[in-house]
Amino acid sequence: MPPPAPAVTPETSARPAVPAKAAQLGYGLGDLASNLTWTTLTVFLLYYYTDVAGLAATTAGTILLVGRIADAVIDPVVGLVVDRTRSRFGRARPYLIFAAPVLGIAFALAFSSPGGGTAAVVWAALTFVVVGISHSLVNVPYGAMLPMLTDDAGTRLKMSGYRFVGASLGLIAVSLAVMPLVGALGGADRGRGFTGMAIILGTVGTLLYWIVAVLCRERPAAPAARAATTWRALASLRGNRHWLGVSAASLIAFVRLGIITAGAVFYAREVLDDAWATSYILLAFSLSALAGSLVTPWFLRRAGKRRGIDSGLAVTAALYVLLFFLDGQPMVFLAVFLFANLTGGFGFVAAPALVSDTIDHHETLTGRRDEGLLYAGYSFATKVGTALGGSLFAWALAWGGYRAEHVSARASQAIEWAFIGLPALLCLAQAACMALYGLEDRER
Repeated sequence: MPPPAPAVTPETSARPAVPAKAAQLGYGLGDLASNLTWTTLTVFLLYYYTDVAGLAATTAGTILLVGRIADAVIDPVVGLVVDRTRSRFGRARPYLIFAAPVLGIAFALAFSSPGGGTAAVVWAALTFVVVGISHSLVNVPYGAMLPMLTDDAGTRLKMSGYRFVGASLGLIAVSLAVMPLVGALGGADRGRGFTGMAIILGTVGTLLYWIVAVLCRERPAAPAARAATTWRALASLRGNRHWLGVSAASLIAFVRLGIITAGAVFYAREVLDDAWATSYILLAFSLSALAGSLVTPWFLRRAGKRRGIDSGLAVTAALYVLLFFLDGQPMVFLAVFLFANLTGGFGFVAAPALVSDTIDHHETLTGRRDEGLLYAGYSFATKVGTALGGSLFAWALAWGGYRAEHVSARASQAIEWAFIGLPALLCLAQAACMALYGLEDRER
């Protein structure tokens, strides 16, 4: 028996299959908002824990991993709730409207501390979990919104590019603004500076999410019958190999991202011997993401999604090996680092469009779209991956005997191998996971 047809209402049938240009561009602002908080957490929270709040590197790394895993378990729950949400604002937009300010407040609390000792550890663990859950309540609905906005595969890939433009601008803003804000707002008191910085970025992020909610209206109506228990919905995921491949590849990609963002400040200071090089590394990474967001849709339409992503990963792995020999040549290092992350970022840019494709395939398999649940799997991968990457780097610091007041040669070597060697290996693992994805446009 075929699945029931979607219910068509005057509101949904009147909307165009392709969103207006303002909505397409506006959708990208959500990732700008997300990266003002998310990237700041991944880049600077480990540094804040070890060098400002006074936590041991092993303790900080464990908090990042355990807290993010606990938070990521919430993602499928949020996804299921989104799939069952019915309101005058739609299914995804209510969360952008009402949960965004909660995220802003939680973000500011994460960059504060009651003092030292056990109280600082407990506070760090609690606030990290809270900010992660708050991020889920905003980011899962935001990501699930894309297949609700359009059914056109080309438009989805284009909007994924706009989304990554927003992410790139967020990366650039974080790389250029965070430490100057900390210095301007706190002076010699870095703790006060970090808290003030977080209040400002959290407020801007909230406003940007509200703009997305105004510009983007969901188009496709939900099917008339969506009778499925939670466990049945979860069990159906294992039959969608394309979704499993995209989710696994995304997990590994974000482990790589977590290592790069958490390690940039340490690599710049201890290997390049230039603390200001942190901004240069992050700026090069941001520019590679911005260029990638423009190049990726064009390249993948010609090379094919899986083949294009895999070829980019192979180039990136080779260039990362080359970086081992360039730490004494900063300009060449930054140029190679930029190009390596451009080609390695094809999968980041395309991921929302790939997930949308797997949602269409899931409807063919089960008769249900389950946008929230399937996007939650991708969000789960991003959170656990980023946390695992940051934790791996923190544990590498501990293995090298890192101490903020005196960094030994062994610690510097551990930083270099973690920052360069691990990402090269992870590129190969990510390409292996992409073998499960086969929903090329020409095959559908």
